[in-house]
Amino acid sequence: MADSAGHILVVGASSGIGRAVAERFAGQVSVTALARRADRLADLADVGIATVTADVTDLAAIGGVLQSAVAERGLLTGLVYCAGVQIIKPMRSFGADEVERLYKTNLVAPTLFAAAFGSARISTRDAVFCAVSSVAAQRPEPAIVPYAASKAGLDALIRGLARELAPRRAVGVAPGWLDTEMTQAHARLYGDAFKGELEKRSPVGAATVESVVDAIAFLMSPQARHVTGEILRVDGGATL
Repeated sequence: MADSAGHILVVGASSGIGRAVAERFAGQVSVTALARRADRLADLADVGIATVTADVTDLAAIGGVLQSAVAERGLLTGLVYCAGVQIIKPMRSFGADEVERLYKTNLVAPTLFAAAFGSARISTRDAVFCAVSSVAAQRPEPAIVPYAASKAGLDALIRGLARELAPRRAVGVAPGWLDTEMTQAHARLYGDAFKGELEKRSPVGAATVESVVDAIAFLMSPQARHVTGEILRVDGGATL
């Protein structure tokens, strides 16, 4: 963002990183928060955040969602794509519907949001597109291979956008494991023993949602005006 005024769309704002990003920017700029579940957005509206209920896997609706947000609050100076799906299981157990949902959410939808974002009718010339990737993009592991592949595609998208959409910037953050609603759904895998081991192998301590949001705020700020095409790893050094 070039100045303190602006309009940021946060996609996937119902929980985790997306919600924290919407709350961070509220009061600084106009914020539009998009998520699938209307009930999760209700209290964001109470603090002056505009809310949009939409499912990012409804690909045909993305262009209209962006147009409506711009008509309501002005051209976008930033878009933060935080929506994501993680499915943990062996490759042989994946069904076609699961693979489709994962890739639609993690890669196809952000591609379409970015395509629309590049239009002068949607964003300003100094606008910033930021997407949440993962360290898994560079270090895929068993049981999350499709997830890792979708995030690797997202990394390539960010780098390509930086060249094609200039002078708009495109950046990303790649968190390590975070304690969020998405990972809490797999409590059996991510118990106290896992968290203790992660803390031990993270030289500066395990990353938090707050530290990831700090990184996003920096990347979208004027202080990062010459940073584009970069995906900033935020994992406390766990993958060194």
